[in-house]
Amino acid sequence: MSSLSFRCCLLIALAVSSCHHGVEHNITLGDGTQYTNGSADSHDVKLPDGSHVVLRPGTQVTVAKGFGVSNRELDLDGEAIFDVVGSAAKPFVVHTRNLEIVVLGTWFHVDAFRKNAGEQVDLLEGRLRVKKSYHSDTDNEPEVLEAGDMVMINRDIDLMEKEKMSPAELDKVKAMK
Repeated sequence: MSSLSFRCCLLIALAVSSCHHGVEHNITLGDGTQYTNGSADSHDVKLPDGSHVVLRPGTQVTVAKGFGVSNRELDLDGEAIFDVVGSAAKPFVVHTRNLEIVVLGTWFHVDAFRKNAGEQVDLLEGRLRVKKSYHSDTDNEPEVLEAGDMVMINRDIDLMEKEKMSPAELDKVKAMK
């Protein structure tokens, strides 16, 4: 099965699952919008550029002013799965407490609740550039992720590490969508 077919099947499965579990899937965020998923279910959110984000319970996302026009940046506090529409002219940027994640078009998972010391980014498809959002005394170099890679960061001990995801970890993340 091609990668595109696999993604389409997962999106269809998510839509069907959402209908049966009370997950809202018709939320569209606009320029400068802030949204918090206060429910116990995941919410499928559409962004102005056509990208989709599945927000896990307790997650807050803030779309930057000018999103889709002058930038494609957002702030994330929580856990989400992104399916980003590619744009060479405007990279898609996710800001968390500890990371800046830059992508042109891809499919990835972020677990970055501000209340937690650690954060994690799992890349399912495409390429990402991940760097610390703060100045570090030890290492400020960005990591480039390929499909199947993950980055974990803990600001309290100032450590960012890149690893390969195990098949079980990869399946677990894909099942969230």
